[in-house]
Amino acid sequence: MSEGPILLVAGASSGMGRKTALKLGEGQGHVVLAARREDVCEEAAAQIRSRGGSAEALHFDGTDASSCAALIEQIVAKHGRLDAAFNNIGNTMGDGPLHETPQDRWDATMAVNLSSVFYLMKAQVPVMLKQGGGRIVNNSSTGGLRGTKGMSDYSAAKWGVIGLTKSAALEYACDGLVINAIAPGVIATERFREFEKRIPEVFEKLRTETPIARFGEMEEIADVVDWLLRSAPGYLNGAVLPIDGARTA
Repeated sequence: MSEGPILLVAGASSGMGRKTALKLGEGQGHVVLAARREDVCEEAAAQIRSRGGSAEALHFDGTDASSCAALIEQIVAKHGRLDAAFNNIGNTMGDGPLHETPQDRWDATMAVNLSSVFYLMKAQVPVMLKQGGGRIVNNSSTGGLRGTKGMSDYSAAKWGVIGLTKSAALEYACDGLVINAIAPGVIATERFREFEKRIPEVFEKLRTETPIARFGEMEEIADVVDWLLRSAPGYLNGAVLPIDGARTA
């Protein structure tokens, strides 16, 4: 059994998940980095260990309910508990008007952005109930706070994540569970930088439309999630925190 809190980052192979895992690794406890690309997660886990932290990498597929359940079972079997989790599963599958959205894109968008969070929470909650408490942060999007032209499927899924978060917070508020969501705006992830090189004019428009006149950094997401999982007051429960440079203000 590991000493200190056991913290899971589901979707830790890149972007906000990886950066958050590295941030969590600076504090007390043991960080579990999980994703389909276990080898990439292991590189980040090794980085945490090289700095004196405690971390490991595990494989799972967020679109597979049995894989999500197996991930949580594996963590509990090894460490005896799960104290905090950042459910950071999501992806955009394309764009286009609603009536031209293919059925397979809709299904894939729901699977990776919404069903994955449900599967993870369904496995995490019983563990936290049994041990008397725990914290969960789900990664939604500003697309879950407002409509998204050309990506109605993505927006619907991210609204769904917020619905799951708020409903679960209500259900388990008296059981020691603290469940919140973040809604990032345009964040400069690795994937973002690739798209920016291809269509710079689009991203320049996004930048000028952001009141703070810049894009968010992954470190800013990591700082907020670290705070929510470790030290934010328990009275902050069922909230959705926009991290978007005032874009939805």
